[in-house]
Amino acid sequence: MLNCQTGVLRTLCVERRVPTVRTKINHEVPLIDFFHSLIKDDEIFGVEEEINFGANKNNSADVEYLAKNGELIILEAKTHESQDAYNTRHKIFGELLKEHGKQNPYRKKYANSLTYGILIPEDAPSSGKSNTSEKGIEFYRKGFKDIPEALYIKFGLLVNLKYVFVCSVEHMTVRVFSWSSFYNSGKELRIIEIRKNE
Repeated sequence: MLNCQTGVLRTLCVERRVPTVRTKINHEVPLIDFFHSLIKDDEIFGVEEEINFGANKNNSADVEYLAKNGELIILEAKTHESQDAYNTRHKIFGELLKEHGKQNPYRKKYANSLTYGILIPEDAPSSGKSNTSEKGIEFYRKGFKDIPEALYIKFGLLVNLKYVFVCSVEHMTVRVFSWSSFYNSGKELRIIEIRKNE
């Protein structure tokens, strides 16, 4: 029987232990869940047919659904809740490009009505893990402003980016911007909110 308390054998025993597995936290899931609860009944951006809301699927985006306006909406969700907050601003662009290579029955069926966008939080981070204290809308807008406007707009045209959905837990709203109006701090296309019973 091996004695793991002495010298070299102790080192071997420690090295052979199975390393502790760290659970990866997906900070986007609570954002996606809350977004779904707010928009599901909206007469324009509401859910006509659900494809994916937050499940980790290889053939669909973070959020993918047929909206009541007839568009197949494909969204990449990002939050600034992690220590990787600054990197999320860059990851959005690569992930949107990757979405164009994915195929599923819905994308084939609704190929003429595909629209892409992003889903981000409006509020300040609440996890205590973020390396920024800025509100989500300010954090992402400021990061995008580092990109020359013409290049930002051309990227939107290249990948058919139409919407930026900005979700607020604090205000219980989703503000829908066009890709260009988000960059320019323009007016929302629509504000979706849960109305309190009076």
